Amino acid sequence: MNPELRRQLSLELTSSRLVLMPAILLLMAVCVFMIEQQEPLLYLHQGALVVMGLLAACVGTFTALSSINDEVNERTWDQQRMSAMGPWRMAWGKLLGGPSYAWYGALLCAAAAFASGVLLGRTGHTLQTVLLCVLGVGALHCALMASRLYGMDPAKPAGSRSTWGLVIIVFILVQMVGGLVVGLDSLLGNREAVRWWGMPVAAPRLALFLAAFALLLGLLALWRAMAMQLSVPTTPWAWALGNAAACVLLLGLVPDNTARVLGAIALLVLATYYAAALENQVAQRWRSVLYNARHGRWRRVLQSLPLWPVSWCMAFAVLLPAYILWNADPLAARDHLGPFVLMVLLHVLRDCGIHLFFALRNSYRSPLGMTMLVLLVLGGILPAMLWSTGLAPLFEPLFGALAAPLRHTMTNTPALGWLAWIGMLVQLVAVAAAILWRFRQLAPTAQGTQWPLQATGS
Repeated sequence: MNPELRRQLSLELTSSRLVLMPAILLLMAVCVFMIEQQEPLLYLHQGALVVMGLLAACVGTFTALSSINDEVNERTWDQQRMSAMGPWRMAWGKLLGGPSYAWYGALLCAAAAFASGVLLGRTGHTLQTVLLCVLGVGALHCALMASRLYGMDPAKPAGSRSTWGLVIIVFILVQMVGGLVVGLDSLLGNREAVRWWGMPVAAPRLALFLAAFALLLGLLALWRAMAMQLSVPTTPWAWALGNAAACVLLLGLVPDNTARVLGAIALLVLATYYAAALENQVAQRWRSVLYNARHGRWRRVLQSLPLWPVSWCMAFAVLLPAYILWNADPLAARDHLGPFVLMVLLHVLRDCGIHLFFALRNSYRSPLGMTMLVLLVLGGILPAMLWSTGLAPLFEPLFGALAAPLRHTMTNTPALGWLAWIGMLVQLVAVAAAILWRFRQLAPTAQGTQWPLQATGS
């Protein structure tokens, strides 16, 4: 048996807790029969499904994350990293063991819902709901555990900010569970076919299909994140595959090709921001990227590379053919769409560069706060001050699309206007210079690693 799973089960499934859970659920069922006299089975069925979702999605997610945070707080994470277990065994041991007590209660509720569903003639509907809950909540566990592992610094204990983050996540989940159960109930009861990549598919089957793939992608992300924490060198192929698979799965519901391209770029932009804000981008990592690049060790470059450039490059790769097609199709009136999306991608690159600049500080503070402050100044305060003068696009280039007088001041210019492009170019150069300056500031304090430019005498 997996030693991590056995350890987690011994912590979670004690004899007293095993008795306490069914006792409380039995009291809740009795309350339903005492309060509702006319249709107690119907209310028991719906109530059991809701409590199952609450236990699995909220309590289960909290305990799954605690199985990682507790290791950091109790300073036992380094011992686990030095153990002989591989990343996959460690990952599924924590995934199944951490939330095991919550799932124990959820399965009891599922049994009650199934029994009442059989009596109500809703056997198939109940089985679909339970299966969808297992797949969807399993994917949620994997995604949040992977996110915690990607952003975790073993040198920093999970303090009050992490605890508050967990509380906020659980609060949001509590608010969502009721609506999700109602939505799933109507979705599973819908017998109309939904078109996915042009193919008619029954809505319940499509929901189960998407949930199953979400779970597979979540397991892939969890394994990759655990491998990174256990210092197993891996290239970012799993992140690229996950991004591509998410685009294929979700964009099949979009009927129009242009909307699919824009949706793919939007998803990849979100993935870029998510990875940039989540990952721990220490200077040592970027020094390793630059050093290996200068010596042509491209596999090691990919092993050291953070994830956000991968998503950004994928978005750019999606835009390139679409850019050519859009500009070659004047009848579709999309000749300005390509430049606008290109500006959005440059905007993302600038924002990630600003975040990287603050992440390279020699400080334990999160770079996210300072990044948001700079973006507020650039995108809100300065454009507001200079809006009447027409210079707002210099600081927030996307406002160039709103400033009609600036749009056609020069021939053969994109719809954003030349001022927006000049503003973005200046900002990108300034951000690149600031990051280079930061690297040079950090170079003398590096221990055991020489700055790559100095190593080659340049």
